[in-house]
Amino acid sequence: MRVIQFNTTTSGGAAVAARRLHDALVKSGISSQFCYLGSKHNSKPQDASYQAVNTQWNKNRSLCTWLTKRLQKMDLNRSLKGRDPGLELFSSPRVYPATLFGDLGLETDIIHLHWIAKLIDYTSFFASIPDDLPVVWTLHDMNPFTGGCHYAGQCTKYEKECSQCPQLGTPDQQDLSWKFFYQKNEAIKNKNIHIVTPSHWLESVARRSAILGDAKSFRTIPYGLDTAVFRPFEKKEARAKLGIHSDKVIVGFGAESLTNYRKGFQHLGQACTKLSTKHNIAALAFGSGDLRDFDLEVIPTGFVSDPQQQALIYSAADLFVMPSLEDNLPQTGIEAMACGTPVVAFDAGGVPDYVKHEETGLLAITGDTADLATQIDWLVNHHKERSMMGKKARAFAVDYFDPQKQAARYVALYQQLLSNMKNLKNQAA
Repeated sequence: MRVIQFNTTTSGGAAVAARRLHDALVKSGISSQFCYLGSKHNSKPQDASYQAVNTQWNKNRSLCTWLTKRLQKMDLNRSLKGRDPGLELFSSPRVYPATLFGDLGLETDIIHLHWIAKLIDYTSFFASIPDDLPVVWTLHDMNPFTGGCHYAGQCTKYEKECSQCPQLGTPDQQDLSWKFFYQKNEAIKNKNIHIVTPSHWLESVARRSAILGDAKSFRTIPYGLDTAVFRPFEKKEARAKLGIHSDKVIVGFGAESLTNYRKGFQHLGQACTKLSTKHNIAALAFGSGDLRDFDLEVIPTGFVSDPQQQALIYSAADLFVMPSLEDNLPQTGIEAMACGTPVVAFDAGGVPDYVKHEETGLLAITGDTADLATQIDWLVNHHKERSMMGKKARAFAVDYFDPQKQAARYVALYQQLLSNMKNLKNQAA
């Protein structure tokens, strides 16, 4: 069985998840190829199963496509001018030059898409593949079924038709979101698409979307995580290796960017001012962003990408706070739980799939900073219960996010789709 996977980047949340799946499939004996956008921002994995694909597609570059690309960029920049910088990316489904699958010279039984913004041109790519070729699409956010945003917030226009996008702030009925919405809708029409989501929340919103209305199937398959790498270290040992000598209760938190509004760190900052136990707390933070607004002693680690170092950070923390206001299945919480650290989080998106209230952590009312402070205070003050939740969190992570189980579920899906295609061809014959 041959599978070709596409993801724009080799780093970042979606890329980490996609690469973990790719590696698990290869270990399972599946011939999996990982295709990504080669650029100075993307590291080049030293593995023959990884391939940068834009060099093949750029062979079709001409003065006409260069001008088209420049005009598209100018149009996009004009539409996004003045947009709140704290919002997520807003991306176009069009990429120039055309991204024809046949130009890659690759043969496959299954196409598996992940996060493809800026990598794949919807119009040319989907037109270049046979209608019956199975396409598995793992969604890592909402972008495949919206008019450009990656998280829609309170907006539900994607259920019928995107237009007058609140993230663009224009009264124009046929704004950029409307244009992109119909470009996506037309591109994937009549294709053999099967949607996979890592969280039940994302599956539920994807099922309600108009663009994916003709998708052949939907299912949830949680991410996989190597829990032999992300494992508990004895806290004193972890702190010593990190150079931390504090005897306070350590609250961990972090993300790739601490300034992303959706990740909710502004709410965590407000919750910190309401803590009754802050004199006994130190914060251990990773990621890029300004930490001056946190009314706590903060121990910064900066951006950390090494899994071993990440495991030490999670293990050094007594609890991990994840204040996302909207999220799919945030991997920082998964990784913290695998390291035996209970999680305090807002009851948002896919978070309740693994943060089980009073079992693997505590949930607060989404956006309620007072309730978030209450939950943090409670866990800080209840050492015995915190320890028990940490053990349950580890056990849950080992079982629910087992990479072998994840790979087996995808292999079963691939086999089912190939069997269905074979049966349809036999019936046609």
